Amino acid sequence: MNISERFLPPPWTAAVVLLCASACINVPAVEPAQAEVRITAPAGTAYTNGVVEVRLDVTGHAPDRVELLKDGEVMAELAPPYTYTWDTAGEAEGTYRLEARAALGDVAYVSANREVVVDRTPPQVVSRVPEPGAQEVWVQSPIRAAFSEPVKQSTVTTESVHLTVGDVAVAHTVSLSEDGKTVTVVPVTQMTAPSTVTLAFSGTVTDLAGNAAVNLGEAWSWAVPEFVPYPTHSIVPRHPYTGVTAYLKLGPSGHPTVLTHRFDGQAGNLFVSRWDGDNWEQLGGGLKTSPEEFSIFSPNLRILPDGNPIVAWTENLGAEFNNYIHVAQWNGETWERLGGSEGIVPERPHAWDVALALTSDGRPVVATSMDPEDAEGGIQVYQWTHEQWQRIGPPVYDSLYSVRTPQLALDSLDNPTIALAHPATEMRGRIVVWRWTGSEWTQLGESVNSSANQTSYSSGLRSLLFNSADEPIISWTGSSTGTQDDLFSSIWSNNQWVSLGTPPRTDATSIRTVRGSTLTTNDALLLVSTENDTLGGMINIHRRENNHWQLVWNSRAAFPGTRTSIGAHSFDADTSGNLALAWTEPREEQHVEIVVYRRNQ
Repeated sequence: MNISERFLPPPWTAAVVLLCASACINVPAVEPAQAEVRITAPAGTAYTNGVVEVRLDVTGHAPDRVELLKDGEVMAELAPPYTYTWDTAGEAEGTYRLEARAALGDVAYVSANREVVVDRTPPQVVSRVPEPGAQEVWVQSPIRAAFSEPVKQSTVTTESVHLTVGDVAVAHTVSLSEDGKTVTVVPVTQMTAPSTVTLAFSGTVTDLAGNAAVNLGEAWSWAVPEFVPYPTHSIVPRHPYTGVTAYLKLGPSGHPTVLTHRFDGQAGNLFVSRWDGDNWEQLGGGLKTSPEEFSIFSPNLRILPDGNPIVAWTENLGAEFNNYIHVAQWNGETWERLGGSEGIVPERPHAWDVALALTSDGRPVVATSMDPEDAEGGIQVYQWTHEQWQRIGPPVYDSLYSVRTPQLALDSLDNPTIALAHPATEMRGRIVVWRWTGSEWTQLGESVNSSANQTSYSSGLRSLLFNSADEPIISWTGSSTGTQDDLFSSIWSNNQWVSLGTPPRTDATSIRTVRGSTLTTNDALLLVSTENDTLGGMINIHRRENNHWQLVWNSRAAFPGTRTSIGAHSFDADTSGNLALAWTEPREEQHVEIVVYRRNQ
């Protein structure tokens, strides 16, 4: 079929249609007007005591109106460049919320908020550690100053905090706690005792708002003495018959363990506690299991290689029979007895006093004095074999003599040596020492205190130990005049007893008593004694090194005018320089406090 031209559209008509179709497709949609507003200053929470500069950033379409809001209320209407200086002098102290709002038509755009803290109160120090004027501060005690509010890190530096020991400035670091309130100062090199330490602030320490701290003008000082106390160990009732006595030993960590002989409400009993680094921990209950009428004598405390304590003591009725030796060790959970209810040698119920030592692998060795009622008597030494108690050799002396309170020490081969007062009347006051050779007991010389250069008479209270050369050293209380007790020490060297001299006296007329001895670094001998003069009693620690005696510590000098009633005490030291003392002091209402001090290091 043919279509006439009059029915065909002209060619330009198609072109127009095509062009219109193309133009309609490419026309973009109309976007609505938008705006965004942000607070760029302050960038976070701001602290001020005066003026705050506020800056805004406005993007997108130009808003009809830009406002700065304070706690939701319009504080100011801003124009480009959208800045505002807010003088907070007329504002109450507190925290304010700032927001920016941009209005565009009927739509409002609100920024994230910023907090502004208005603070015109100056910070002040609310606590100090150590306390100003403290007299018994540990050298490792933290040094801190706590402020009433956070302070600015940039104002607390090593230049603004000064630490001196004596008159010498010492290098230190300064840090600020996470909450910004506590300044901690740490010496680069640990301080040594005794000394006086001073901390001072210089320059200006400010809070986050710039307020200068008050009460920083004066430095504060504290004393770091030679010895410092542990927290209170215990305060226990006094008993007229049993009394209260403390025995102390140091463990592998240098922490003390204390054995206490005290009244438990029924009779005398033994209790053990140790310092765990933060507190005194009592280990189990009382060690005594015999009836009330049995009494405890000669308690001994030693520390096993694993750090657990072992205790030896005797319980008796005060007669020549029913006298038993007991040994118990702490296994971490309970007291384990190395023997039954009648002790370690129930077949010999005639034991009086006992001494305890440990072999290098931690097996206990005891020396005990037997009553003449015993079939063999004398001094008998027993060693634990991990399964049973086995006697070492025959008794020293025999049942003809009554021997009391032996001293016991082991050499590097774990062979025992015992020291005792000679039991024979004609040798009364003489100290004799017997050493086990591995097959027999051998006496070392005639007596310790009969040499021409140290004639003295023993009145008891002896201490025996070995130096690194396996030479026994004995210290004792005695008298060369028969009236005035003093301190004596001798060493077995080159097959003879050699005097180590006598520590100098505090008073020429005083009476001195040996309380214990030990060896510390470089085989230096430490001797602890009590000394009584017209002013009262005191504790002395003397060290003998390079053939000279030197006074290390004196309780009267350490506690001038106080602590004049120091009672029975004990001490121990190790080769790391740790040294601790325990003693008793009377308290009100017939109570006694067990006091424990340590060398300050």
